Amino acid sequence: MSLFLDKIIPLFVYPVGFAVLAGLACLFSFALGRRRKAAVWITLGTLYLWLAATPVVALMLINSLEKQYPVVNIDTLPKADVVIVLGGVSVQSQEFNPYTDLKSGADRILHGARLLKAGKVERILVSSGRPVSQLDSRSEAGVIAGFLREFGVDDAAIVLESEARNTRENAVNSLALMREKGFSSALLVTSALHMPRAAAVFRKAGVTFTPVSIDTLSSSIEARTVFAYLPNSKALDYSTQSIKEWIGMLVYYLRGWT
Repeated sequence: MSLFLDKIIPLFVYPVGFAVLAGLACLFSFALGRRRKAAVWITLGTLYLWLAATPVVALMLINSLEKQYPVVNIDTLPKADVVIVLGGVSVQSQEFNPYTDLKSGADRILHGARLLKAGKVERILVSSGRPVSQLDSRSEAGVIAGFLREFGVDDAAIVLESEARNTRENAVNSLALMREKGFSSALLVTSALHMPRAAAVFRKAGVTFTPVSIDTLSSSIEARTVFAYLPNSKALDYSTQSIKEWIGMLVYYLRGWT
């Protein structure tokens, strides 16, 4: 039931899902002879999809999240015992591709290594379990650890939390590991878009941390020309990611996780 609420229902709130739902409602209403209602449904679906796919709206939605915790220079950050790097940044190897693909959020991995090499922390705690869609795969924490080794991070400096399936479990499990290892402070690294939810969850869980955002989306959107009002697929994707985060924040609040 939890998976249904978390993963399925929000699909119909996202722009594409709502547009499909509105289209079906339009056809159903038209079949029943309710042409006015059909017109309302198709108008709502089209308008929502159009707005979400315009760069100017996508930028507004992204900024509503990313500006809460802007990216800062490493030199301004305090020292901590450990840096916590959250997962959700890779697609593991498949039959047709033996290599792990990295998503845009993979900046988190590199930034964790930067913080270690800058002397801000002594250890890297990677928190990420198995994706719901890849339950037969190994934990993503182990995959990320492999990339950290490629970046020159010593294996002794890596701590793995391999069970978390969502942001709340990232926080709870990371806190348990911090206590086990004797860590009292942390730098929390995740994407700027995800940081508001992550920071609220880690704070609620009782983790002492400094938020360290990376992987901004707003910098890749141009919203100062006429094309900012014309729909495109990248803007639609960014709007959907932003809406997903706001829904996630609402769900976590209702569950008492933030």
